[in-house]
Amino acid sequence: MNEELTELAASGATALVSAMGTDLWLEAKRLMSGVLAQARSGRRNELSAALNRQSTATRGAVDAGSVDYWTEALSQLLDRNPDLAQDVMALASLRIPERPDIVIQVNSATDSGEVFAVQHGNQHFASRPNSGDSDSHDSDSRDSGERP
Repeated sequence: MNEELTELAASGATALVSAMGTDLWLEAKRLMSGVLAQARSGRRNELSAALNRQSTATRGAVDAGSVDYWTEALSQLLDRNPDLAQDVMALASLRIPERPDIVIQVNSATDSGEVFAVQHGNQHFASRPNSGDSDSHDSDSRDSGERP
């Protein structure tokens, strides 16, 4: 087998194993099932069964043994049928999307300063009346938009 197909098999296997236990698993499994459906291999049933077992993998756990197993399997499939390269390439190009909801925010206030921060959405707050303001029964309500 040529070097490009060997690298493609390793990339496809890594993408498949990386997707296990994540939101991408169903798509990865669908793509791999498509590869297996076109494969001219006596191992098709064995690989399909292994694909179903792998769906219970722990989120984020990439097992080197699983990567090796799927690299070897994809290498054999591509060796027998190089036309599968396009489908394996689709599998290899799967990437877990960046999560925009995971950000780092640092806020600070000094002296008598206050910090009102929000990253997504709106922030609503009400301040209490000053303690010396005993005649006031209404609280000062403010509706602020997003603030960095």
